[in-house]
Amino acid sequence: MAEERQDYIFCTRCGAKNSASAKFCTHCGAPLVHVNRGSNVQRTSTDTPSQRRHNVIDSTTSKINEWTGGQGAVDVSLKGFFGQVFKHHTEQESEDIFTVGTAQTTPSLDEVVNDRVQPWLFSRILVFIFLVAVLLWILSGFNPRLGIVVSLDTTITVAVPVSALVLFFEANVYKNISIYQVMKIMLVGGVLSLIASMLLDNLLGSTGSFDLVGALITGIAEEVGKVLVAACFIYKFNIKRIFNGLLVGAAVGSGFAAFENVMYMINDQTGQLSTISAVLLRILSSISTHTEWCAITADALVLAKGSAELTTSDFFKGTFLKFLGSVILIHAFWDWNFLTTILKFVVLAIIAWLFVFVLIHAGLREVKELQLKMKKVGQ
Repeated sequence: MAEERQDYIFCTRCGAKNSASAKFCTHCGAPLVHVNRGSNVQRTSTDTPSQRRHNVIDSTTSKINEWTGGQGAVDVSLKGFFGQVFKHHTEQESEDIFTVGTAQTTPSLDEVVNDRVQPWLFSRILVFIFLVAVLLWILSGFNPRLGIVVSLDTTITVAVPVSALVLFFEANVYKNISIYQVMKIMLVGGVLSLIASMLLDNLLGSTGSFDLVGALITGIAEEVGKVLVAACFIYKFNIKRIFNGLLVGAAVGSGFAAFENVMYMINDQTGQLSTISAVLLRILSSISTHTEWCAITADALVLAKGSAELTTSDFFKGTFLKFLGSVILIHAFWDWNFLTTILKFVVLAIIAWLFVFVLIHAGLREVKELQLKMKKVGQ
């Protein structure tokens, strides 16, 4: 039997899997050590379920990474990404995260982290908001006035979008966009993207149904509407870095999600407030939807334009269209009423986050390249 050539190599520094033709690790940037082997390991059909899952993830991240201009599979490590969540952090550390993005607090390029992204404050924000919701729930037990119940439902519905936005704010290793600017983008961009999406929805002739065609129309209208609004901010602030594109997109998407969640608190048919269980179900479905979807498409636009000023032609470039088309399909399958199992939503959430992780990886690669160029210029 002919031996199959091994098409990957592991980094001796961080253990990440890379293409066999790569000279440097796509994860940490270290030189790869190529060893001549007398016999290569053959792939067989006897892989364990865990190995098959890894193969699927590797194939998926490799293809997405290729769209970003990278090469090889991306190591997706939840343990590494969320490694700081369960560690103790002081109030001062929390405040320091938000005191960035001004002329005095933006770090220089050589100070920017280039090997990891480990957000943690978002988890504290999420817990804090839910604790406030618990207090409002207790208050509603003493005095079940409509205003208190509305306050309770609103607090719950914005919990995930707001904490998700904080996650992307922490992930911006350049620390060059202030929380003040982010909140403006979230509020204004959220409303504008709802308006744009509704206009496109009417233009495309949506009937409000969630069969395959209806779900696809909704996916197109909402994803195009959001990314058009995000594009306005990308153009205004001349966004040219991957992490900045993720943050701007996440801000617009979080605003869209928060306002939409509040909008769905009231049943259009009965005019009654949704039950707490319905609100909680709605918020659970926000864990991997509009915030992440818009972050992906906005960042794809930044990848397409590069360092140049945004132009109309960037919307028709293959890089952008591949990501936008993928997100539209994810959105359409999410809304499609043919399958409503939890498994469907879990799978679609995983796919969305694979896109996010690859873009974060591409962002770190970009930082390394910029720092390397800076060193060469200095030399």
